[in-house]
Amino acid sequence: MEIRSKVMSALRWSAAARLFGQLFSWVITIAVIRLLSPEDYGLMAMGTVLVAFLFGLNTLGLDAVLVQQKALGEHTRRQVFGVVILANVGFFLLLYCGAGHAARFYGHPELAPVLQVLSLQFPLLIFETLPLSQLERDIDFARRSVVDFVTLVVGSLTTLLLALLDYGVWALVWGMVANTASRVLGLNLISRALVWPSFSFRGMGRHLRFGSFVSTDRGLWFVFSESDKFIGGKLLGGQALGYYAVASQLASLPIQKVSGILNAIAFPAFSQAHAQTGHDKVRDYLLTATRLLAIAAFPVFLGIAATAESIIAVLLGDKWLPAAPLLQVLALVMPFRLLGNVFPPLLWGVGSPAISASNYLLAALLMPLAFVIGAGWGVLGLACAWLAMYPLVFLVTARRACRRVGVDAVGFARQLWRPLLAAGVMYAAVRLSTPWLPGNSADWGHLGLQVVLGVASYGAVMLLLDRASLAETLRLLRA
Repeated sequence: MEIRSKVMSALRWSAAARLFGQLFSWVITIAVIRLLSPEDYGLMAMGTVLVAFLFGLNTLGLDAVLVQQKALGEHTRRQVFGVVILANVGFFLLLYCGAGHAARFYGHPELAPVLQVLSLQFPLLIFETLPLSQLERDIDFARRSVVDFVTLVVGSLTTLLLALLDYGVWALVWGMVANTASRVLGLNLISRALVWPSFSFRGMGRHLRFGSFVSTDRGLWFVFSESDKFIGGKLLGGQALGYYAVASQLASLPIQKVSGILNAIAFPAFSQAHAQTGHDKVRDYLLTATRLLAIAAFPVFLGIAATAESIIAVLLGDKWLPAAPLLQVLALVMPFRLLGNVFPPLLWGVGSPAISASNYLLAALLMPLAFVIGAGWGVLGLACAWLAMYPLVFLVTARRACRRVGVDAVGFARQLWRPLLAAGVMYAAVRLSTPWLPGNSADWGHLGLQVVLGVASYGAVMLLLDRASLAETLRLLRA
């Protein structure tokens, strides 16, 4: 099967499973947020920010080697498995034994047992790398999509049940552990890729160097994308961080799910396209992906920003209203964060992880500085730091990534300006008409009218500006 057919098949399976899974997951997530308190979410954010950093490093980047290498022998897979075992055992011990120190840093003693339970995921993750990498290498997502769906159901129902039983933050903790356990079990049932590990690493220098760039890339990504919660937890306290964490979660829900598809499919697709045709097909894939993502991302996120108060009031209730202005600000920057997720798999796929790592180095230097400054104005200032700094980061990283595969700035910008303009018109139409719509922000009917007006205005402008691209996107969704 040619690359395009594999990619489209993978996209259909992944999108279908994630669509139905996420519809279910979002309903459960909203119910859980209504049950829990801002303090619960603030404490969980403090814990997961540390766990997520180690998650990004737990394979030392060697999972990318398993996907990217043209010829992959059994001995290399055994060596990679040995490295993964040592890394995950080390991270488990580090997090379990260091939980008390992290709790004292934040000034929340109750954080220590939370981190110790979350650390139990690392022994499980030992058995994830080989089957997951094999599925990604083969661009085989039909069976994996079933695992993704089951994993979402198991994790979501575990969290909801414990929240209903008044377990507080522990509902989130054990839900996360259940999610990881079910995913690892499912991947090993559908892909029997495990081998006997080897702890002799002779001849792995080239792979470890490649993996080090990927790990650096992921570590720097974490610093720029998650240090807002790290800094906010230290400077603003648990309740304020809870409002911020929920607003960030709602704003980034579409990013998290689409990014999962991008990371899983784009890397092997770019890798195989580059191996077979060089830059020609890679350029086509990049421009097409950018255009389709822009058409979908700008209206979704600017729509969330325009209706933020209604979304919070209707879905979460009055106790979460302080999160509404945070959601409005964070949603405005999310289209660029989503589009930026294309660049790492592109650069890894064409064998340039160092460029991706240097892009993230720039972001990791600028974004934490912006967060520290922004936090001086409270939790809203923390959110505004994204809007002030990230567009500049996006422009620089886009230019460097596009230049690597021969795409000029004008060609890249041409994919963005029409959906951005149409979404801007939509945002203005919704914001200006909201005071005149019947009902109030806590009414489902009021929110529904805002959504209808937004869809109609965006669709009308896109039909005038770029009917062909809009039709292309709708064909993809129907497929």
